[in-house]
Amino acid sequence: MEINLTSYMTLETYENSLINDEVLTYRVFIPKVKRRKYKAFIFLHGSGQRGDDGISHIQSNAKILNYIIEHPIYGKETIIIAPQLPSEQSWVDLDALKNGTYDFKSNYSNPQQLLFNEFLDKELTKKFKIDPQFIYIGGISMGGAATIDFISRFPSKFAAAISICGTLDLNQIKLLRRTPLWLFHSSDDPVVNHLPFKKGYELLTELGADINYTEFKNTGHAVWDKAYEEPGLIDWIFSKKKIMPRF
Repeated sequence: MEINLTSYMTLETYENSLINDEVLTYRVFIPKVKRRKYKAFIFLHGSGQRGDDGISHIQSNAKILNYIIEHPIYGKETIIIAPQLPSEQSWVDLDALKNGTYDFKSNYSNPQQLLFNEFLDKELTKKFKIDPQFIYIGGISMGGAATIDFISRFPSKFAAAISICGTLDLNQIKLLRRTPLWLFHSSDDPVVNHLPFKKGYELLTELGADINYTEFKNTGHAVWDKAYEEPGLIDWIFSKKKIMPRF
């Protein structure tokens, strides 16, 4: 049964005047079971869930969060962070996302992205009791592309990532090889070209990366409905552990 995530996830904000005057709005789930350190899963919504209501980004197309919260193990050890972008901003250029021309180096940094970069880099493990070896990220469509963008930007931060009907920059494949990654797409997606994922999977496989690619047919853009039901997906995510460098 699908739970009402607003009953489990509180609404919070993050501000940093040194970055800009924006306010980052996000929902957070914190398990009731007290632990010294938690795992963290960051969920990035699609373009259709942008806004300032603090609700739609977890009410629509976010069933994976239900599965994590209701899981007898992961629901007790995982903090979930789900930011919501305002309607006039996006993580990546949406035209580039749709036609497969996303370029990591030239992808613009809008105010919310700059703020979230700082949140990920400095605030996340300071505000919440999160073990840096167990930080995961995933998203759909625009959020799927953003997932790729963030693991490219922070190649040593995430223990694993899932990207659903997003895109990637084939020229920056080497930035992705250090993060275990599961890509999902549909060959008939009319919104986002699936070929960057397909080719990216092939290149990452050649590099020996920990990479999975699941391609559906006759699914259209809403691949998340099937991706969330992929057998073993949740276990795969939480089985990954970031190996911390020794200095």
